[in-house]
Amino acid sequence: MLNIESAWTCTTNESFTLEVPSSNGKDIYTVRWGRLPANAPTIFGPSCNCKGFTYRRTCKHIPIMENQRCGWNACLEPTYDCDRDENNEPCCPDCGGPVTAHRVGV
Repeated sequence: MLNIESAWTCTTNESFTLEVPSSNGKDIYTVRWGRLPANAPTIFGPSCNCKGFTYRRTCKHIPIMENQRCGWNACLEPTYDCDRDENNEPCCPDCGGPVTAHRVGV
């Protein structure tokens, strides 16, 4: 039988946006992590508004975003739970940002 418990995750797992300059410095691309369209193979993932991503579904801007997105998830790292900020609100133990509670079966 499954028990339903709350698990914390950094909000960057749900939504994260980063502006990345092009290699020539003339353009700025918007790289996002978040909910993908209904026809996508996964529910969440990266996207970019550059031509490379449009044609290949990947680009050199995605790794830049991935290096800056926290992505902490208590289900994947059960050895520690979320921290508390100065207002005693739950916060991410890795980046100090906001967290979201999710109901999971364990």
